[in-house]
Amino acid sequence: MEFCNWLSRKEGKTYRLPTEAEWEYACRAGTTTRYFHGNKLEGLENVANLADAAFETQFPELQGAIKANDGYAYTAPVGSFLPNAFGLYDMHGNVWEWCADWYGAEYYAKSPRNNPAGPATGEERVYRGGGWFNCTRGFRSASRSGGLPENRHLTLGFRVCVAAE
Repeated sequence: MEFCNWLSRKEGKTYRLPTEAEWEYACRAGTTTRYFHGNKLEGLENVANLADAAFETQFPELQGAIKANDGYAYTAPVGSFLPNAFGLYDMHGNVWEWCADWYGAEYYAKSPRNNPAGPATGEERVYRGGGWFNCTRGFRSASRSGGLPENRHLTLGFRVCVAAE
């Protein structure tokens, strides 16, 4: 959020983290499947950097990597994989992405159906997308997790939105 504030001052536009609902909409890119490329794990290596054969060479003690090899044991350069139908890269994998919303484990069971804003308060913020260190469960378009805002980790990052003029 501090980066967004800095960038807003520098550029003279309003930048922010996406809400969780905006992030999922952008990830899905008009699809209703588990991943924006479809429902099957096969093909995920074409659109996401995740725990795979390259990862397993560095971390053989960890289980759950897919058999495919994307060539990256750690983070990959942005845009190394195919984009979704909206032209967005790395929505699945590479790093989890912080969202603006507070995390509520059961929030979506009772939230508004259209553009839910997330809980008004909380201790943890939402992050979405899965990271290079994760196996396939965290890569579903609807997969979500949360962490304390002060958390720093090599599998956490962010993307920004710019407000419409």
